[in-house]
Amino acid sequence: MRFTVVGHATLFVEGDRTLLVDPWLFGSCYWRSWWHYPPIADVPDSWLAPDYVFVTHHHFDHFHYPTLRRLDRDTHMLVPRFAIDFMVGELRNLGFRYITELPHDDVMELSPTLRIAAYQYGFDDSALVITDGNTVIANLNDCKIRGRALGEITRRFGRPTFLLKNYSWAQSYPICYRAEQPSDLDLLSREDYLTDFIQSARETQARYAVPFASMVCLLHPETRHLNKALVTAVEVEEAFAGAGLTATELVRFNPGDSWDSRSGFALTDTDYFADRDLRLAQLETEVEPIIRKSLEEEGFRELHFDDFRRHFEEFLRALPPLTNRLVRRPIVFEVAGDEQPYWVIDFRSRSVSRRATMPADRANLVRIPPGVLADAIEKRIVYYVHISMRIEIELRPDGYKEDLLFWGILAIWELGYLPLRTMINPRAFGVAWRRRNEAWEAVFSKLFGRGPLVARMTSNLMSDEGRTERDSGADDPRRRNRRTARISRGAPRGPRAD
Repeated sequence: MRFTVVGHATLFVEGDRTLLVDPWLFGSCYWRSWWHYPPIADVPDSWLAPDYVFVTHHHFDHFHYPTLRRLDRDTHMLVPRFAIDFMVGELRNLGFRYITELPHDDVMELSPTLRIAAYQYGFDDSALVITDGNTVIANLNDCKIRGRALGEITRRFGRPTFLLKNYSWAQSYPICYRAEQPSDLDLLSREDYLTDFIQSARETQARYAVPFASMVCLLHPETRHLNKALVTAVEVEEAFAGAGLTATELVRFNPGDSWDSRSGFALTDTDYFADRDLRLAQLETEVEPIIRKSLEEEGFRELHFDDFRRHFEEFLRALPPLTNRLVRRPIVFEVAGDEQPYWVIDFRSRSVSRRATMPADRANLVRIPPGVLADAIEKRIVYYVHISMRIEIELRPDGYKEDLLFWGILAIWELGYLPLRTMINPRAFGVAWRRRNEAWEAVFSKLFGRGPLVARMTSNLMSDEGRTERDSGADDPRRRNRRTARISRGAPRGPRAD
């Protein structure tokens, strides 16, 4: 077996068959915000002609439409089997004819010497295991699988040879936020990502741990200042060295670096972080014409309140009973230039309104470029703006709960899981039963305050005790930095060009 880290979360595996994982080979994603860093070199033809393609989830940095359009439509596409078959529909819309869904924890043989298995987690994340019988690659990408659910992988495949894991932000909280109460931004910190990476290595006892799926930079004028907030592979390496893990060795791959079962590692020695600011400035200059054109196109895109109202009224109608007890204060979008610039989503009255004055009882204030918001509403992917980081959010005191619950519930709805009656079917029940360890993990987290990121996040948001515990330790950075979070992210209903 041979595998190459193509860049960010893209992997190319070679044996007697070839497998391309999470293909993003060209350009940018999320409205020209995210770009590869370190940059990807020239793309060989072999990467565009694999026998199989596996996509772990539907986010644009994994399910990249421009890349997928470059692939042969007869390529065998593989996706995890979620309760909703959104990725199958999107791939069919792109013209792919051979699509297979992989049930949770089922092993699929691609060839006599290449097998894979998918492990779903959350509403739309999954991990992928690849093995030739000797080498085991546990590709966690940005899936927050841990605890009992992660144990399924090690019980079936044993100790991974390679653990591939993310290590930096993939959403806007807290780096795009401001808060009247500073402790509202303490739910997640950069140290949490380092701790999570190390803990995953500790739980799996992998032979090699590879920083992966966070190899990006932000080159859009609205987001480039956030590059300083991104966690780097250098920080992961430093934290790992001090963690006392003796069973696992950390190995940094640059784009194009590889490992072969016969010859071992083929690593380049270029340090892309020693002079990162200079390199980013050069990349900004290179992509400036592309971004300028994109901004011009956004400028022609009109945002209409009627479209906003229809989108979010449909969202509110789909919510289950008692949701208004979770999001008690209004969510407010500020649309600059509108004569009534405050567009209000009120969960308690299940209404959407437009106002000339800012509601005093709001939970937050959200600012998104109008052209981006209009595009996201049309394509039913408003939550993706939160991933893009082309957003600014101001929180009122304790507004983090309502804000993060809003984005999480919105993602679930845009993905297709709401209204709940859509989940009353054999497919959904079968998926839930296969993933019962994940449910037990959530219960364990609720009872004991431990568990993987997503379970702890849910536990904190759904209980007042989470706030009390956090505030009681606000002066202790060790406790504050343990707070972790993950927001489920939705899937689009239409392709994006970037």
